[in-house]
Amino acid sequence: MVWCVLSGVARGAVAVEKAPEVLVGAYYFSGWWEGEGDKYQMSGQDWRERYPGRMATLGAYNDQRTMDREIVAAADHGVNFFQFLWYFQGNNLKAPNLDKLNAGVNFFSSSPENGRMKFTVEYVNTRPFGIFDEKQWEGACREWCAFMKHASYLHVDGKAIFKVHSVEALRQQVGGDEKAAARLGKLRAIAKEEGVGELLISGGVLTAALPAAEGVEAYDFLTTYMDVPALHKKQDPYPYSELLAMAEGAWKRFGEKSTKPYVPYVPAGWDPRPWRDARPSFSGPDDREWLGALLEVRKVMDRYPDKLGVPAGKDRLQKMILIYAWNEFGEGGYIAPTQADGVMKLSVIQKVFGNQ
Repeated sequence: MVWCVLSGVARGAVAVEKAPEVLVGAYYFSGWWEGEGDKYQMSGQDWRERYPGRMATLGAYNDQRTMDREIVAAADHGVNFFQFLWYFQGNNLKAPNLDKLNAGVNFFSSSPENGRMKFTVEYVNTRPFGIFDEKQWEGACREWCAFMKHASYLHVDGKAIFKVHSVEALRQQVGGDEKAAARLGKLRAIAKEEGVGELLISGGVLTAALPAAEGVEAYDFLTTYMDVPALHKKQDPYPYSELLAMAEGAWKRFGEKSTKPYVPYVPAGWDPRPWRDARPSFSGPDDREWLGALLEVRKVMDRYPDKLGVPAGKDRLQKMILIYAWNEFGEGGYIAPTQADGVMKLSVIQKVFGNQ
């Protein structure tokens, strides 16, 4: 499994750095900018006035200085990569500053600190960001491949990691599983043409039931961004244990019966009240609960080594988790340092995964 590439070695030699036992990733949302349309605003009011504990201490906005600090903090605490949400900018969308939703991956690519960790791209294809035109799909593929050529892009077994946010959305947008597979085939062909090589493509799924095998055949492995129990909304948040129980059920279900390898997601919280979301809220984990969540996912991965992880060669998986999320402050899922939590969540990650 190739983890790092050429680095200070003799001509013709390849330095291969041993990968961590468990690759720890965190989803990254670039919705925080200063100006019209930023996600701190709800009906013209900054929701941080009501939720000051969620204020980020490394920088409130997605800019270069914030990214530089975030890379250092993440890398120093056992986070191996950011998975950046990428949004298609076509479809004549009228909301202001939507291009800034892709700023994070560009700041990472330009950061002097980016050698400290890896990154990947996740194509968010839910409404209104789907790509319907084939020429636009080809253009997006080439843009993604440009990121994959970056020295810090995440490869496993020499293959670049990429994710389609929603298997179901892609199926609906192109008109069925065969056409979705053709789209992914086009991406793979362009990656080879661009010199990227082979890919490992992940498909995003929800967790209530396992997807039909024929619907995910074109993907190399499956993941989940986030899923929420179908409980009625009430004024006070439900306990974190109920949110985690849903994730734990998914780890075991996919570990036992999935037709494709599955990378477990670990929810760092879910409380979207600042955004007035209609779904229920859950309390964020304290340090004991967060430690328990990370220890449990590690235990479950050990129990299902042939199902939970990323393909890494013949009959072998690389263990990996994806944490929801680095900075979903509006939805209540974050491990980035904040005024209320400080570096608690990062410190626990360091304790469990930092010395691999």
